[in-house]
Amino acid sequence: MENKFLAHIAEDGREQTVFEHLAAEFSRPFGGEAQGLLAGTAHDIGKYSAAFQRRLTGDSRRVDHATAGAFECMGRGQPFAAFAVAGHHGGLPDGGGRGDGPEAATFWGRIKRAGRGGLEPYGAWAREVSLPGGQPPPFAKQNPGAGMFFIRMLYSCLVAADFLDTEDFMSGKPRGSCSGCWKKKAPSIRPL
Repeated sequence: MENKFLAHIAEDGREQTVFEHLAAEFSRPFGGEAQGLLAGTAHDIGKYSAAFQRRLTGDSRRVDHATAGAFECMGRGQPFAAFAVAGHHGGLPDGGGRGDGPEAATFWGRIKRAGRGGLEPYGAWAREVSLPGGQPPPFAKQNPGAGMFFIRMLYSCLVAADFLDTEDFMSGKPRGSCSGCWKKKAPSIRPL
């Protein structure tokens, strides 16, 4: 029997698999759809660890599942998505510097820790998930400020999509569309 990797278990016993849980496309309005898809797909890769699966069934030990996805994004040369994924539960991390050691609580410290085997093994993800490619929108690469702004937008989209997806699953009631919630369409970010 093949293992089933779970993202959540509802109070009524329903199970949501990690693959079913992976979705985030709120970044389309500002040209970040490709990065949103990557971040949405990568953010729960760490849930493929045996330690996280034990946590779902009662083990109280904390498991860092976000760094695994960030590490996989960085390995594909995708730092924007990596930062968003790294912070999707605890907030955007302090970037630190490339010289930070694996003990540092910074983004670079976490990436180094993962690179040195400091995470619970999570390799089973590769049998179920294929990380999409895709580049960030051109504005994100214009200067460091634009890049930081894009990371925050992408992070916000990932956190909102993750929260809403989890809420829908746990409540058992899919959320309706909110397309009519605003009278006017928000201005595009493209001119920035």
